[in-house]
Amino acid sequence: MPLAPFRLVGVLHLPPLPGAVNYAGVPVSAIAERAAEDAAALVAAGFTHVMVQDASDMPQAVRVDAPTVAALAVVGAAVTRAVDVPVGVVVGHNDGPSAVAIAHAIGATFVRVKVLTGVSVGPTGWIEGCAHDVATMRRRLGADVEVWADVHEATSLALAGSPAWAAKEAHDFGLADVLVVTRDSGVADALDDIERLRAVADVPFVVGGRVTLDTIDDTVRRSDGVVLGSAIKRSSAPDARIDPETAARFGRALDTTGHRA
Repeated sequence: MPLAPFRLVGVLHLPPLPGAVNYAGVPVSAIAERAAEDAAALVAAGFTHVMVQDASDMPQAVRVDAPTVAALAVVGAAVTRAVDVPVGVVVGHNDGPSAVAIAHAIGATFVRVKVLTGVSVGPTGWIEGCAHDVATMRRRLGADVEVWADVHEATSLALAGSPAWAAKEAHDFGLADVLVVTRDSGVADALDDIERLRAVADVPFVVGGRVTLDTIDDTVRRSDGVVLGSAIKRSSAPDARIDPETAARFGRALDTTGHRA
């Protein structure tokens, strides 16, 4: 049986957007232009998916307001026009409903929701699951977008439940299409978790971060995808642009495994 296509996802960490406390006045049109250029660079490097994220808005809100939604829609639309691969959207720390609305408007394929079910605590305080709001938005809009849900996401602390419980609830209750696993303790632990969690939910599992060029081969062999953000940027700045050469090295690693369809 041939291997399923591996999801090599590159994240565009956008500059601060209108509505953010630290917005510096960069025109949305300019942000959209650079995002489209970086998205095209990712596709040229062999990436199969692109994701847009308001990652530099600080302090980040759990749910965003109208200026951020409008800006992300403009930027996201520029990205979907620039590439012919699936595009994803992640909004705020946990604004799943806005992500669905934006994705539907721009023709994106998926959204990432960090706390779809359960409750976590992070720098923003309590973060409650938004599965009902996400499902309601999908139904209201007739939005045919995948929901990628984190299993105990890395930037907050889940208050209860094992990874197995979190994965089962995100899939069974939250109706997640893809589950994202990240471990601060290392990629090997994330991959071990994925092997255990496959018995809980029959969905694709992707590694949500921390993957490097030293661990990409194992990640391709043992998971269904990886989300790369900081690892493919030109610097450690929150809104640093994509480094095409580094991105290409990850793309070549995917080529050599034979995991691409």
